[in-house]
Amino acid sequence: MQLARGISLVEVLVSLLILSLGLLGFASLQAANLNLGNEAWLRSQATVLASDMIDRVRGNSASFEAGHYDHAFASTPSSANDCTAVDCNPVQLAAYDLSEWLGHLAAQLPSGEGQIQRNTAGASTELVVAVRWFDRGQQTTQTLTMRAQP
Repeated sequence: MQLARGISLVEVLVSLLILSLGLLGFASLQAANLNLGNEAWLRSQATVLASDMIDRVRGNSASFEAGHYDHAFASTPSSANDCTAVDCNPVQLAAYDLSEWLGHLAAQLPSGEGQIQRNTAGASTELVVAVRWFDRGQQTTQTLTMRAQP
């Protein structure tokens, strides 16, 4: 009686099937990881840009109180002077800040746009900054809202 040596073709095929299923699972996890990483990066960019506008408003709070920073989603801002090249009054600075900020939103976020509101319901006026962008991974529009005291 002779003992069987080596491995049969069936054992090789089963091993390859198990290996290929493992590799497919790994590839699926990598694709999900890339998507979540991109989503987190976009949310980080939105947070930085919203904080940027909050800082701009804090530097020109009189114009904020007068409503010169008010801006709704998808509305067109007024034309602005380049306040880095010439001296601007507070109203012109608000228009410049808004124009620059909206340009950064459009450049750094897919379909990026912003909204700035004054909430006067409380004892003091509250600044509400909202940033909206399209998330390609989830195929939905995402919105980040930050509130601050100017």
